[in-house]
Amino acid sequence: MTDKEISALRDIARRWRLRNQEHRGGVVLVWQGEVYGWKNSLRDASHERPGVYALDEDGHAFIAEGGNDYDGAKCWVVADSGH
Repeated sequence: MTDKEISALRDIARRWRLRNQEHRGGVVLVWQGEVYGWKNSLRDASHERPGVYALDEDGHAFIAEGGNDYDGAKCWVVADSGH
């Protein structure tokens, strides 16, 4: 993933957080450029499909990899460690 793509994901998550301030901390979940959820912590990757991004408040980005759409992803991998 390029720096530009990660930056775009951070912007998506930041805008979502501004509109949903009752959700502090945690991770914003993004699939195909759209926010579809929030969790108070990065949890078991098998609850997400491969290709989902999770972005925390500090700008760290993780991607769900391995597995499949039915069984969920196998693990979270650091997509970018922050700014």
